[in-house]
Amino acid sequence: MLFVKRTSRDRRRDEILDVAVQVLSERGYRDASMLEIANRASASKETLYAWFGDKQGLLAALIKRNAQLVQAVLAGYLEGDAPPERLLLEFGRALLELLLGDSAVAINRAVIAEVKSDPALARTLAAGGRQAVLPTFIRLLERYAEHGTLKLDDATQAAEDFLGLLLGDAQIRRLLGLLPRPSKAQVEARAAHATRAFLLLYGR
Repeated sequence: MLFVKRTSRDRRRDEILDVAVQVLSERGYRDASMLEIANRASASKETLYAWFGDKQGLLAALIKRNAQLVQAVLAGYLEGDAPPERLLLEFGRALLELLLGDSAVAINRAVIAEVKSDPALARTLAAGGRQAVLPTFIRLLERYAEHGTLKLDDATQAAEDFLGLLLGDAQIRRLLGLLPRPSKAQVEARAAHATRAFLLLYGR
């Protein structure tokens, strides 16, 4: 019975977060209210404050949920000896789907709009996103280097290089509304291209 209750709560939490993304996309961070989110989600404002603390806590929960999708991919490679090209392709695919997807675009636009007035939001975004994901990727690259399947002196720089190859200016153009959400085929092709290019630089 406890498991059922917890699953039901998680599902309800996701429903509220989905509504919060919609409101952020429409209103921006400043004009998005906990009351409107609660009303649209058919939840009480007290529930939102109990679960997320405040609006910044709700934003942090959105960022964390997105990051967990990519973290789950990386976690699958912490054990075992899968070849690096499989990690790069799967991580690249997951990261592109996240960063170029509607949820991340709404969150990033909302935070960017408030950078001057509330720089703490940018720190929340960095802590829950990049800083929560990149260290694991770097650790995996280091492990491949130790095993001799990659040749690199600086895993952090190698990770940055992969991100550059993967994203280019696609995220910026997506945020500016100059690039539509890519199809799964486009994501797959871009991740495959970045993987091949990375292995030309660092593969053995």
